[in-house]
Amino acid sequence: MIITKLTLNNFRVFAGKHEINLTPKKDKPIVLFGGLNGAGKTSILTAIRFSLLGRQAFASSLSNPAFIEELQKLINNSDANTVSKEASVELEFNFVRQGENYHYTVTRHWQHGNLDQLVITENGIKKLELNYDQAQAFLLELVPAGIADLVFFDGEKIAELAEDNSGLVLQQAVKRLLGLDTVNRLKEDLRIYLRKAGIAASEEKLQAQYKLLESEKDELLSQALQKRNEADLEFNGIAELNRKIAVAEQDLLSGGGAWATSREETQASINEKIQEKAVLESKLQHELENDYALGIATSSMEKLIQEIDKSSDNFKRKAFKEQLAIFLDSEQKSGFYDHKRELLEKAEQYSKPQKDVLDFNLSEQQIALLKEQVQNRAPTAIQCAKALKGELLKTQNIIENASLNVARAPEQEQLQKSFDGLRALEKQKNELIKTYKDLLLDAKRLFKSAQEITSKLVKLQKEMKSAFGEQDSSIRASRAIALLEDFSIDLSKVKLKEIESKFINSYKQLTRKDELQLNVKIDPHSYNVSLVNMEGVEIDKSGLSAGEKQIFAIAMLDALAAISGKKLPLVIDTPLGRLDSEHRDKLVQNYFPFASEQVVILSTDTEINKSYTERMQNFISRKYDISFNQTNKTSTISDGYFWDQNQERLA
Repeated sequence: MIITKLTLNNFRVFAGKHEINLTPKKDKPIVLFGGLNGAGKTSILTAIRFSLLGRQAFASSLSNPAFIEELQKLINNSDANTVSKEASVELEFNFVRQGENYHYTVTRHWQHGNLDQLVITENGIKKLELNYDQAQAFLLELVPAGIADLVFFDGEKIAELAEDNSGLVLQQAVKRLLGLDTVNRLKEDLRIYLRKAGIAASEEKLQAQYKLLESEKDELLSQALQKRNEADLEFNGIAELNRKIAVAEQDLLSGGGAWATSREETQASINEKIQEKAVLESKLQHELENDYALGIATSSMEKLIQEIDKSSDNFKRKAFKEQLAIFLDSEQKSGFYDHKRELLEKAEQYSKPQKDVLDFNLSEQQIALLKEQVQNRAPTAIQCAKALKGELLKTQNIIENASLNVARAPEQEQLQKSFDGLRALEKQKNELIKTYKDLLLDAKRLFKSAQEITSKLVKLQKEMKSAFGEQDSSIRASRAIALLEDFSIDLSKVKLKEIESKFINSYKQLTRKDELQLNVKIDPHSYNVSLVNMEGVEIDKSGLSAGEKQIFAIAMLDALAAISGKKLPLVIDTPLGRLDSEHRDKLVQNYFPFASEQVVILSTDTEINKSYTERMQNFISRKYDISFNQTNKTSTISDGYFWDQNQERLA
């Protein structure tokens, strides 16, 4: 697939119509966009994703009202009026199918308060036989959403994968890439069928009880999702404050003149500590969201474990009595049978259940997992969180003390107002972070309550099982679920091996440690990634620098894209923000020129700088500059790249 042209009309910061030629030339895959922060680079990435993916460009599933709200955000509002406006995006690309080249034009058009209209043209002929859903499905066959996430991404996607130590981000990417999310939805649909079949055949009393519990569960899930949505809004506010803080810090530095030069060392120290603080906050939040909550209720958890052990003991005693009776009945010709009554009486005494013991109905595996969480992981989480909190407070004190020293400098009186504004923004950010964490904890509590009700529903289903357990359709559904489980596991194992191999090749090309020979292993259950050297010693991924983690993430994305089987363009926004110069050199020399037949890079002047443009000159087909006009609050696109805007256009 090669993207040939992108046309924007009243799209985000771009007022009016803008046509962009993206066709690469032979052996020159790179199309380079330059723009300062806020100029509109991300709008280019968003337009490409939205053209192909539709509502899936925003989330895997959106209701119509939520989708309309996202569409309204895409309409240019430079004149503070979007109500009467309409917007559109148009993407043209060539796609080879079964050895034949097709030219497609995808046009999306929408007005304020309405859904978008989608038209696809194939080789100049509109595909009028396709309705909206069919047209979107056609596009997703060409460019599946799970693969698009691997080739159309920004620096945040890289950071998300780089900082992921749980394996969840990689797991989600692999499942979408392999279509396992669809398999999971099919399994859930089959389980819903089995539940409904059980309800239809059960007694009226059990029906009412089941429906009541399911209603309570749905209400809790609805409340939990509402809390998550509120948390997402707070997170957006935090992101906006981060942007304002970055702007305020830049204004403070640029307006300081001689002060900035004389206090360079102090300012550099503050910036370094702020980065350390952000990393510590991320790690602390990770600990709080996992097993930390279990660790603060030690007494209650110990009592719970004791009760579970009692329940398990009762179950084992009862099982012993039942197995003994079966054994004695099978040994009627032996001496054991003569003592059957005496043995059964003793077994009855032995298996007599303890009083006031709850039936938790847990398997041995579930009990072991719960004990592991309570006895090992929770205390570890408490210790880690305590240590991180101490480091965070220490870092915050260092930042505050250094900031006070800078603020007290007599020659920076003219900067005090800006400095106070910056501190006010940071205070506001900390308040939003607290609200954000509180909302996440509330959502987690509600989800846990919903899980408890789900356990009750599972138990109730067992009571209703006799009503449908022998029906042919139910048996087939159960077998289908088991078959899908096996399919998911086997496919994941095969593909993860391919990912490991592809990752090693990419990582070796991108890392600056040329002498380092390593292997990678991905756990097929947890999706945790282990880096292992040739001696078999595991390398702690959390000990890598921020730049090394980013190189790891890019190599993993490259490996995932390679096994997808689709030759798609690479569109990447602000890819070098966290890399040092040596890592940037590797990326510029060994990745961008060879990552795909078409590579669209959206960069600031501090990422792809003048030196890098000169190094990549033989691989660059086109260069564009995106400029934002502060007066009319809109952006324009012109030929050239920052320092060479006035030079002759590329032929």
